[in-house]
Amino acid sequence: MSIIVRTNRLLLREVEEQDLAVLSKIYADRECMQFYPSLKSPAETRTWFQELSFDSYREHGFGLWAAVELSSGEVIGDCGITLQETPEGFEPEIGYHLWRDYWGRGFATEAAKACRAHALNSLGFDRVVSITSPQNVLSQKVAEKVHDRMEVYQKRLHGCGRTVDRYLYISQAK
Repeated sequence: MSIIVRTNRLLLREVEEQDLAVLSKIYADRECMQFYPSLKSPAETRTWFQELSFDSYREHGFGLWAAVELSSGEVIGDCGITLQETPEGFEPEIGYHLWRDYWGRGFATEAAKACRAHALNSLGFDRVVSITSPQNVLSQKVAEKVHDRMEVYQKRLHGCGRTVDRYLYISQAK
């Protein structure tokens, strides 16, 4: 088991094959995925983690990590750093997905702050971001606590070609 960072209540570690059953529950849940284009089947979740975790660990040294609650030892979601397209090009982005029973308890903020510190201090990035849709108020509240500033930009959606606003939350190395 490869531990990335430990916080007061969480352990962020590399996703393992056996974590996919729990993570698939999140990605198949309508409430958890309400701001995504669609729910993911277990096979689609596997493909998602293959790209954004397993392959990314090998290629970049980071990716989505399992968020493990220390008190229970349970995987409660994922949080990590992936490369996402922004107006500045591809940038390290902090993303988080938690099972809804853990929402509103500060876990996402705790994990995202740990990822920000890891990105800026351990990985040496000069800038790290989080991206939300304007409708995703819960993720915005987390991003506001993690990052220093916010900008709005427009993104063309793959598939339909429609242009939408996105909120870009930014932290820079001091």
